[in-house]
Amino acid sequence: MIEVEEARERIQQVLARQKEVESVSILEAAGRICAEPVYAKVAVPHFPRAGMDGYAVVASETHGASLEKPISLNVIHSIFAGDPEQESTKMPGTAVRIMTGALIPAPYDAVIKQEWTDCGKTEVKIYREIMAGRNYGIIGEDVHADQKIFPKYQLINSRVVGILAAQGIETIKVLVPMKIGILATGSELISLGTTLTSGKIYDSNLYTLASFIQSSGSKIIFKEHCSDDKQEISRIIRDRITEVDVLITTGGVSVGEKDYVPQVINDIGGTLLFHFVNMKPGTPIMANVYQNKVILSLSGNPFAAVVNLHLFYWSLLAHFMNCPELNLKKRKVQLMEELKLSNIRRFIRAYEENGVVSLNTKVHYSSAFHNTLETNCIIDQPAKKKLKKGDYVTVYYWKF
Repeated sequence: MIEVEEARERIQQVLARQKEVESVSILEAAGRICAEPVYAKVAVPHFPRAGMDGYAVVASETHGASLEKPISLNVIHSIFAGDPEQESTKMPGTAVRIMTGALIPAPYDAVIKQEWTDCGKTEVKIYREIMAGRNYGIIGEDVHADQKIFPKYQLINSRVVGILAAQGIETIKVLVPMKIGILATGSELISLGTTLTSGKIYDSNLYTLASFIQSSGSKIIFKEHCSDDKQEISRIIRDRITEVDVLITTGGVSVGEKDYVPQVINDIGGTLLFHFVNMKPGTPIMANVYQNKVILSLSGNPFAAVVNLHLFYWSLLAHFMNCPELNLKKRKVQLMEELKLSNIRRFIRAYEENGVVSLNTKVHYSSAFHNTLETNCIIDQPAKKKLKKGDYVTVYYWKF
């Protein structure tokens, strides 16, 4: 069996990166990947701006001001945020009443906050001296004109949207989302809304995987299930593979009598990348290439399917969208209890808080899923390594 990291690398070697581009409004852009670098159209701010409410002054005229010996300046007018530039001749010994965000007229070079004055309307007393440039937002203080404000393949979040809006940008070019098809196999599966009968179970994997994938920004082209029937599995794969960038299957991937997925993909001409990975749960995970599309085949047990998805889908998405930020987040934290030795690399549901991680459930079967609600991560336990309380371990965090 190969390691998780090698298996991921094999997929990335055959998966082309996304080149399709579309334009969307910035309100639709959050969670998307920018398809080109974006440069500032205007400086921010594009005029000298007051940093607080107070008085615009020439700093040198406040020299020596104190509570005991205030300096008095004539207030020649008031400026509020949004007021246009006013023509005025600066006379010695004057100040301008000004509000936060308002344009500071030349040649005033500082804003003294109102708490350091008597707030006079026609004449103001200054109780402290100030240096030039204080509370004075220079042109381009935040962003320079023509500055690259973010690079190609930037993940667009709400902060990026705000920066775009500050530039007056209404639409942006983004990469088209990855198109995903999901096929759940198993004669025991029935659709939601169908009466549950003996021997049957609702197809929860289809919805679990689809919700994770949709939350990541990818587009679900189709999601369906089929029975353990070679012809039906073959027909769905052949008919629908051209609609997607990646096809994800669940179930029918191990060595059981009706685990037909490996045989079907081989029979229709798929090229095997790997089958069986050194991981538990989800050991039988498989990947193939068929008609230049990747087919990622996950275990059918609910928890195993989710572990397979998390350890492979996010790296696949990050590669396809050329955005490492999409990858699964991990870090080293301290283990609060002993983990028995495992002959195979093991991924264990757990809960991390304040840099320590614990097993908050005793049930770790692949078929048990409800207790994942009590977890926020999985522990990566290396093969043949007993972990003691106090050891530092790698955890991967659930997304969404």
